[in-house]
Amino acid sequence: MAEVVREVRPWRRRILPAAAMVLAAALVAVATLLLLKLTDANADEVNRESALQVARQVAVDLTTVSKDTAQGDVNRLLDVATGSFKDQFAQQADVFRKVVQQASVTSRGSVAEAGVSSVDGDTVTVLAAVSATVQNADAPSGEQRQYRMKMQLQHDGDRWLVSDLEFVP
Repeated sequence: MAEVVREVRPWRRRILPAAAMVLAAALVAVATLLLLKLTDANADEVNRESALQVARQVAVDLTTVSKDTAQGDVNRLLDVATGSFKDQFAQQADVFRKVVQQASVTSRGSVAEAGVSSVDGDTVTVLAAVSATVQNADAPSGEQRQYRMKMQLQHDGDRWLVSDLEFVP
């Protein structure tokens, strides 16, 4: 009987350390996967926040214009535009600038609220509620105006660009 015990013990001595190593490797693999998921979630949140910040700035830039800075205002918007928004805005840029200058427009906008409504890969959709005080030849003391915008932003290299923008009711 003593010999049988000797044969079983060496087997146990080999299998227990091997099982412990397999368990340790499995724990390391699970921890690595969890860390990668956490890193991806953090990167997604950073991307969402970056896109949201750009959308907020574009909303302000679109509603903050002046007869004295009209060309710079147009250039600033074209700099963050791409796709259909850039095409449409570029086509209307001269008209926009002339209307602002001829009507002596001065507008100061601010974003009341903005949020990401959807994310699809490198595309983020943002909704923004914007208010602006608009002064012009017809309203020299200024009028309050409210706008709601829906913007689609596209990740391009290391920055977000507005690819579509619409005013929504």
